[in-house]
Amino acid sequence: MLRCQARRSRYNPIRPEPSCLQNSWEPPPLSQAAHRYAERYPGVEIRIREGTGSEILAMLERGEVHLGQNLLHAVRLNEQHFGSLPLGSVQLLAACHPSMPLGPRRTIEIADLAELPLLLLDSGFGFRRAFDAASRMAGLKPKIMFESRSPHTLLALAEAGHGVAIVPSQLQCWRYELRIVGLTHGRRVLQEPLTISWDKRRPLPRFATDYCAMLAAHMRDTFPITRPTEPAAAKASVRTRARRVPRKAKSPGG
Repeated sequence: MLRCQARRSRYNPIRPEPSCLQNSWEPPPLSQAAHRYAERYPGVEIRIREGTGSEILAMLERGEVHLGQNLLHAVRLNEQHFGSLPLGSVQLLAACHPSMPLGPRRTIEIADLAELPLLLLDSGFGFRRAFDAASRMAGLKPKIMFESRSPHTLLALAEAGHGVAIVPSQLQCWRYELRIVGLTHGRRVLQEPLTISWDKRRPLPRFATDYCAMLAAHMRDTFPITRPTEPAAAKASVRTRARRVPRKAKSPGG
């Protein structure tokens, strides 16, 4: 969740502290866009807070935040009361140790996860409910090994070989030695629309509507943040990761 506080009253004709809310696994896009936003609105302070889909909707209804970022189908928005702006789509990814048997391709059918131990986000998250809905559609009864409210806990467990983490594509995964594959159903990529919403009964100040537009433009340029790894790279993730560190030049005598 993100909270924007105007330092000067001229930026905020509505209330002293406009605010915005996000899911707890979405910091990279917001944190990067916040720097650009600060250049245009140096008098507005952005505060990030976190919440699940139902928590976000409740805070919007109570007027505690101005903006709420969530997956489109995570909550049911009354279109008479809430407006929204699309921010792009979030793909469902499977992340695991390179030795995990996920096949040779960059994608895997969700039904083929049946015999694998899964590491999932808590059921309070919209992304988890999207995975559950896709599982029901594919007739999958997931073998759940562990559930957490922290996606990085799932990635750490997956890196250690404890299972397959199901994570969103806007999560940064490059710090971990993992193989990443996309989830499909009937060869169609599984993804969910991401939106930012507000309560129409409380008109947004200009700096809040501009934030929505800037965030949408930034996400169009950067999504997806994490993509499926190439099959060859999956077998040599350590070497792939090592290439991120520049090698020292050899001395003439070395």
